[in-house]
Amino acid sequence: MANGQEAIDLLKSIDHSLKALIAAVQPLLMQVRAAQPKTVASAKDLDGKYGDPVLKFNPRDWAGPSFKDRHFSECPPELLDLVADTFDYFARKADEANERTAGGKPKGDYNRSDAARARGWARRMRDGEIRRPEVVGASVTAKWAEDDDSFS
Repeated sequence: MANGQEAIDLLKSIDHSLKALIAAVQPLLMQVRAAQPKTVASAKDLDGKYGDPVLKFNPRDWAGPSFKDRHFSECPPELLDLVADTFDYFARKADEANERTAGGKPKGDYNRSDAARARGWARRMRDGEIRRPEVVGASVTAKWAEDDDSFS
């Protein structure tokens, strides 16, 4: 029975060592990933079933009108640049927390895919492949403030 316990103790030691090694290497992996060029979705991806997602939020730094609940293809490239940066941030945070989907897949991978799609749609607009949406006014709030004469 002693050999069985020794084997279990050895496996526990190996498990502990592997966890410590992963924890030590994780920051380096994050730096390498951040230094890599940002991916842009392929035409095949953009034209596929999931290639034109609906924007569920307005990025914090976006000063223009809201494009929430619009498809990426209906958003201006400047907004899509911010969306891509935001999804890259979400991916880093998901990786750091080791977040997984219900199916066990890393959530960060999905965030990186949406970031690449945002960059892909922005590139298509800048290259003239599709019509660039027009942004009217600096922001919805600014437009409302301009129309309000009650404070004059």
